[in-house]
Amino acid sequence: MMVSFVDKKELQNDTDLLSAHAQWEINYWHQRASRVESDIREDLTGTRKDLKVTEIRVYNDKGAQMSSYLIGLAAKDGVFVLSVSPAKKDVDPLVKELVSSFKLVPRNLDAEEAKRLSSEAKAQR
Repeated sequence: MMVSFVDKKELQNDTDLLSAHAQWEINYWHQRASRVESDIREDLTGTRKDLKVTEIRVYNDKGAQMSSYLIGLAAKDGVFVLSVSPAKKDVDPLVKELVSSFKLVPRNLDAEEAKRLSSEAKAQR
């Protein structure tokens, strides 16, 4: 798993930051791999419009495959990205659970508020 942030300036100020980020990642892998396939996984996001899950499959010249799920969460200044590269094939339930637990809080949290929000999120599952 890897977490990163991509500034909207890197995405050329595109109005749809989530799509721009997914395309940015796909372009990156096209430059480094023999073949790249991708799918937008709306089945894992539910009704949320503030995030996007993109499944990317990258192949080398010998046909070996690496899969990665990019979970992009839109923010005012860019996109927070959680990249999950599963060792197992059936990672959809884990990705769906991660996606349902994301909540962007546009301010600093003290320890008590972070604990309360975490408890509320667990109770909603």
